[in-house]
Amino acid sequence: MSAHKMTRLAPALAIFVLAGCSHLPGHRADVTAPGVPEHRPPADAYTEMRARAAAEPKEPYWPFHLAELLVAADSLKQADAALDQALARDPSYAAALALQSRLDWQAGRHAQAVERLEAARARAGAAGLPAALLAGLALHYDALGRTADAAKVMHEITDREPEVGAARVYVALRGDSPADATALADDLPNSAPNRNNYGITRLRAGDPDGAQKAFLEAIHLDANLPGPYYNLAILEKFYRFDDAEAARWFAAYRKRAQDDPDSLGTYLAKDATK
Repeated sequence: MSAHKMTRLAPALAIFVLAGCSHLPGHRADVTAPGVPEHRPPADAYTEMRARAAAEPKEPYWPFHLAELLVAADSLKQADAALDQALARDPSYAAALALQSRLDWQAGRHAQAVERLEAARARAGAAGLPAALLAGLALHYDALGRTADAAKVMHEITDREPEVGAARVYVALRGDSPADATALADDLPNSAPNRNNYGITRLRAGDPDGAQKAFLEAIHLDANLPGPYYNLAILEKFYRFDDAEAARWFAAYRKRAQDDPDSLGTYLAKDATK
């Protein structure tokens, strides 16, 4: 396979724009269960959230915050149920929509997420959705293969916050004009996903040295991010024709993820038997 046909490199998924909801309307960042750590919330925290939800049956925050605690404990089915309760109370509650969108992504429920977010978008009317929710909608469209719809949604976003910018780069890399992502990626703050995506733009621009530098920077910033390892394996295999280095990077990638969009493992296995 020639290098110019390698179009399915691994952009760092920007769905993390939906993970932190404190900037979204309706999120009560000042209200938390006392003594709840970032991970492994104590059992009484769940009891308290359920009691508050029962005491204020119209307030969506309490079931939403219960869902946050359940996600931290990896109780995703229960978190989905709590988010259903929050959105039943207020289907336009932005923080709950954001967290539900992230869970939908993890579960592959992209069509459901699009339907939910488009309904919220219609209710918002001229006011529109917050940028983070629009970015999430674009990412779900992209996951469904609806790249034109994803690009159209991203073009509506004027917000320049870094997380939304990362989603914009991701959608551009996956669309019909990936070269458009170069300037966008170069302007983003230094982070592992951003450096990984910038590396892809350099590789597609015919600059493997610049791409390698960016991928290695991404690994330095976050050694657990799978994409840079996969992209380095592609770089070595199809741009530098170094099968040994490609296999080394691919093995490092396999320790972190199992997806293989370009069947790179098959190519490397065939080369190893020659």
